[in-house]
Amino acid sequence: MSADPQVIKLARTLRVPVDDLEYLADVPDTELRQFRMQVADMLFDHQSYGLRRMARAAKIIPTPILVKLVDRHHNALMAAKMSAVLDPGHAVEVAKRLPVDFLADIAAQLDARRAATIIAGLPPATVRAVAERLAARGDWITLGDLMSSVSDDAARATVAALDGLALTRTAFLVDEAAQLERFVGLVPESKLADMLSATADHDLWTEFHTTLAALSPDAVRSVRTAAAGLPTVQRDRALAEIDGHRVAE
Repeated sequence: MSADPQVIKLARTLRVPVDDLEYLADVPDTELRQFRMQVADMLFDHQSYGLRRMARAAKIIPTPILVKLVDRHHNALMAAKMSAVLDPGHAVEVAKRLPVDFLADIAAQLDARRAATIIAGLPPATVRAVAERLAARGDWITLGDLMSSVSDDAARATVAALDGLALTRTAFLVDEAAQLERFVGLVPESKLADMLSATADHDLWTEFHTTLAALSPDAVRSVRTAAAGLPTVQRDRALAEIDGHRVAE
């Protein structure tokens, strides 16, 4: 995996292998992110007229019938695009009634920026179930986007359900520093320790440094406190990595 989350996400948007974009690794993250958003907006704008017409029609269809229609056709990409133009309240009611596996399919196709209100309105139990499916698939990009928009209660429920490796992979791909800070703030010390153990076990220190660089000093101190409770070998390595990050700053 590339150590640059913006390269990974741009590859997903363009639907090309990450290795095809490794030459962009030296481009500043802010510029890569802006370009990715521009590409996503261009793709959406190309179809927005037809989608809005469909959304107007959907308003007059009772929710139970709309659920049946969406589930029957099982077109995750179309459902994801429709979520950007549907009334958020209506979309949440539909989403709550769809099978979890299909919701996970839809989540993988979403532009999380346009669906943020819908994602924030989903019940914690629904978010947790979808997150578990995504983790089982190893879809860390979608999980990172999901955690950027869910409510605090839903984030806590998800954190409780996922293991340290899943949380580490997810944190690496949370898009904005403020949202990563919020995510880490909702993770209890025991789970932060699990994340550090997973980082050591799977040699994810490069990804760890990328995540650490986005955190405030207070959040880094929380991570350091969690590291202090690890078994000796893992503790010493984690503290050395954290202290090395501070020196580099």
